[in-house]
Amino acid sequence: MFLSNVIRNVCNHTYTKISPCEPSLQIQNLFFYTINAAKMSDKPTPKKPKTSEDGNKVDDSNAEGDMDSAIIELEMCHNELDKLNEKENEEVIAMDQKYRKLRQESYDKRSKVIERIPDFWFTVFTGHPDLCNILTEEEEDCLHHLRKVEVDIADNNSGYSLKFYFKENPYFKNDLLVKEISYKQDKMASESTKIDWIKPQKKTAAKGQGKKRAREEPKSFFQWFSNNDDPTNDKIAEIIKDDLWANTLQYYLPDPDMEGEDDSNESSEGEDGDEANGAKTAKASADGTSSN
Repeated sequence: MFLSNVIRNVCNHTYTKISPCEPSLQIQNLFFYTINAAKMSDKPTPKKPKTSEDGNKVDDSNAEGDMDSAIIELEMCHNELDKLNEKENEEVIAMDQKYRKLRQESYDKRSKVIERIPDFWFTVFTGHPDLCNILTEEEEDCLHHLRKVEVDIADNNSGYSLKFYFKENPYFKNDLLVKEISYKQDKMASESTKIDWIKPQKKTAAKGQGKKRAREEPKSFFQWFSNNDDPTNDKIAEIIKDDLWANTLQYYLPDPDMEGEDDSNESSEGEDGDEANGAKTAKASADGTSSN
């Protein structure tokens, strides 16, 4: 439609404007004018750039490129963190192994010193406020033959073992009793050496335990040692591993507070006895005077 109108205008223009002397030149100029006008009409109308709510221009391609670049940089940051965590774990394991070896050397040295002290482990077990309550009289006597105790922690803390070394004794033939607690298939398992008794053991409750407590806790030390039914709640094993083994000297030496209490009890008992004797003497004197 536009082209036809242009041609019509050209024809009218040609008819009125062409002079006899220059017909070919004017026609040629009008022809080129018509062609350029047609080309300009075929060009698409340029689209308006998108704008944000505040009127600023938004370039979708640039925004997507910035987001992709930010995600790549974020991934690189997390990769660096993963590498640092992995390196930290390796160094922690190496440090733990280093100091475990050093601690074991000190424990071995300590064991040699302990063997020079008579009845050391007997004193430690009977001096512990929790362990002394599960010891029977026969077990206390048996502990006089306990010469060495060891606690071995497995690699990666996957379990531990408690080792009790005995001298020759009249109760059992074993010279080593081992109780091992470990993690197997995400569960705790417990195993212990079978005790080769020389004479049958009496089934008696430990000292200082009532009937209710005897049902809830082991009745004796060796009954605890032989029982592997519930390693998850084995408080005695945890006490030996975490407390007794690490603080042997604390339970070997007498507690000064307890000694002070004993001294005060003895002095109070002595004062009460003196008062009672004085009262008896006064009463006897009064009786003698009245009889006279």
